[in-house]
Amino acid sequence: MIQINYEEIISQLKSDLNAECAIANKYGIVLNSLIKEFAKGKVIPQKIISLIASSKEIANELKLNRINSFALEAQKYNYLFSFSEELILISKLDLNVNLAKFMPSISVFLKKLSESSKEKEIKKFTVFDFSKEISKIEETLEREQIKQDKYSIIKDLVKFISD
Repeated sequence: MIQINYEEIISQLKSDLNAECAIANKYGIVLNSLIKEFAKGKVIPQKIISLIASSKEIANELKLNRINSFALEAQKYNYLFSFSEELILISKLDLNVNLAKFMPSISVFLKKLSESSKEKEIKKFTVFDFSKEISKIEETLEREQIKQDKYSIIKDLVKFISD
């Protein structure tokens, strides 16, 4: 699996798009963020996750191929939720930002990021040999027992003298 530096991606989005962003996995766990409402490690509210999960059904009802994103307008900001199979990108935008100009850039970016974050399929499995591990543990225990027994006479003498 490829390790992705989400912190670097978020800071690049901030500088390129002049927007605070957050990246979450498909389960809604925020991987990195500049948005205080969606801080790293937090979980996106369940209602939003449900809406994203039902986007295919909504698209079918509206006779669309698919839905890529949706926007929520709040008092001071728009929150744009763009999603793919693996990732959710949240953008916090001023109300005066033209979403029609902003969304294509985000969609292309999310598509490229999703492609790079897909897990590689494991094709070869190795058999784990528990007997080797157990023998290593037993050897370690024996060495520790020898170390304890080694100084037992001195310990007994110290106890005898101190009493």
